[in-house]
Amino acid sequence: MQKKTLRRIAFTVIAAPALAVATPALASADAYYSSHSSGAGHHGAYSHTVKAYAGDGHAWYYESSSHAGSHGAYSYSVVSGSHR
Repeated sequence: MQKKTLRRIAFTVIAAPALAVATPALASADAYYSSHSSGAGHHGAYSHTVKAYAGDGHAWYYESSSHAGSHGAYSYSVVSGSHR
């Protein structure tokens, strides 16, 4: 093999793992997630929350939930957003 070909192969062998590790880290910058859950007992009370965020281009998601019991009370909320 020529030296030029060997250099290219060596560079690829060295650079490929570094790119494979670094690229996903760059892509997932500014991501955020949160979760919440509650409970009570004997078929009454509950709560649920989910949050999300994307990055500098902005995105947002929010979810909420409630429950009471004995066939009464309920609540739900969803919020979404984007900005670019």
